[in-house]
Amino acid sequence: MKLKNIFLSAGVIAASMTMGSCVGDLDLLPTSPNDITPGTFPSDPTAYMEKVMADVYMQIGTYGYGTDDNGSNILQSMDGGMSTFQRAVFNLEEIPTDEANWLPSGDAIDSNWQYGIAPANNNVVMGCYSRMMVIATLCNQFMQTDFGITTDAERKLFDEFSRQARILRAGMYFYLIDCYGNVPWADVSVKMGEVAPQLSTDFNEGRRLVFEAVTKDLEDVVAWYKANDPANKPPYGYVGLDVAESLLVKFYLNAEVYTGTARWADCFNHAEAVIARLGKGGFNNTGLCNAYHQNFAYNNKDYAIGGAGGNSEIIWTIPQQNPTLDKSNSGLKSYANGGFMCNAWIGDTNDEKDSFKCKQADYNSANGWKCMSARRQFVEKFDWNADFTQSPDVRTKMWKTAADGFSIDNPDCTAASWGKNGFLAVKFSNWHINDNGDIDRALSPEAVDPLGIDYGMIRLAEIYLSAAEAALNGGGDRSKALTYVNYIRTRAKMPAYTSISMSDLRDERQRELYTECVRRSDLIRYGQWISGYTWNWKYKQLHGTDYPSNFNVYPLPSTVCVRNGYTQNPNY
Repeated sequence: MKLKNIFLSAGVIAASMTMGSCVGDLDLLPTSPNDITPGTFPSDPTAYMEKVMADVYMQIGTYGYGTDDNGSNILQSMDGGMSTFQRAVFNLEEIPTDEANWLPSGDAIDSNWQYGIAPANNNVVMGCYSRMMVIATLCNQFMQTDFGITTDAERKLFDEFSRQARILRAGMYFYLIDCYGNVPWADVSVKMGEVAPQLSTDFNEGRRLVFEAVTKDLEDVVAWYKANDPANKPPYGYVGLDVAESLLVKFYLNAEVYTGTARWADCFNHAEAVIARLGKGGFNNTGLCNAYHQNFAYNNKDYAIGGAGGNSEIIWTIPQQNPTLDKSNSGLKSYANGGFMCNAWIGDTNDEKDSFKCKQADYNSANGWKCMSARRQFVEKFDWNADFTQSPDVRTKMWKTAADGFSIDNPDCTAASWGKNGFLAVKFSNWHINDNGDIDRALSPEAVDPLGIDYGMIRLAEIYLSAAEAALNGGGDRSKALTYVNYIRTRAKMPAYTSISMSDLRDERQRELYTECVRRSDLIRYGQWISGYTWNWKYKQLHGTDYPSNFNVYPLPSTVCVRNGYTQNPNY
């Protein structure tokens, strides 16, 4: 059972996943032009289970089944590339923060999004919510489907895929709870065609109840693996014990925000369990890649669970492969994930006209969008010389900075001023990166568009930092906080701390995990999102100003509330 032969093959079949929709609120297209019905399943239950589960994974990795640029997107209300899962999360967690400034140029994202302004009728609010609910629905529908199973082997495969479906559903619900709050709980008991209920009309109670339901289910999955398959290592691209337990780390890290009750000890203990399994090999035998940028390179698949490298820093990976580079004539075309995280920053500059310099070839890419720049307050979190041309921190190695003529300031947020309104904080590239952190051109692919670079939704570095934060908050061995943060710093060629404060930890977390879809939730957890910290163009003010208090969550899409009778989030 290899993901590449199923998930990345052309024309993956969704089978029974009609998505008439247990959420009842989406404008959907069928996920395949093939007319396959559940009546065909008993002819080969194993093959059909693999095909149906493949579609669940495909809807995480791209936007649809087709070969056109919009991929026959199942979400009619939003641009295909923009609504892909990773970009949906990036939209929610990064663009309105101090890290990534989206430069509108008449494309699919609202020009006010970068300022944190998101009304309930916004198409990004709807598209991002819909993508995650569609995937949760697909997970449930797999578990509800009768595949005509008759053998023990078929039952074993169904049970394992069902556990994976529960893990992926929990992944969707982490971001739904984090970003939207009191969301409906669509578990396997909600049948196709039914509307998933909100568990309470009270925002705080509803959010807490969904959190408790999801984490209880995840705890059950983790307990099963530990009792029955403790050395679980799923094939490359699939999820298993490590993803499930890492999601629990993320849930418990933010538990006080979601429920009003901190869960630091639970966060620390689950992080320690993940570290015990994965913290081997690689950099100083920590389980981290030897070089930071290996996580974000063309060869990052080697460092995912099931990959060919000597360690597994990338715990939850979203596989990608440009079809033109795949010798089996298959692949997965997507304008999200690692390729998006490279091309959205970069673009060719005019050597004769522009005082700032950037080339797509610097990143081995055949395209560049010139859509993003970094805000000054984020850039200043790194060590720099006086004119911001050099930093000893290797995590800035791929950036375009003042040394390349880029301005650190953000006088405006327009696409026309790209190059003059912020550094390019690039960390992904289409190069093969070796253990020294250098480019190996001989092993690098040709420059193509779109780029086929995997994306790590969760890395072991995040688990180390989460364990450290939980420890500093009284959840575990405080001495490990210093040890774990110094693993991160020394790999970045930065001097080790001799002691560590919560402020040090927070800054190091940002430096390590920048633009990896954690920043908004981090700032909320720190109490620095609404007030207490500002950045350029926060709430549409040049030097920033406080957000309204209700901005701790986005609104539920207005269409969803009207169709399903849901209670809208407070003050929207």
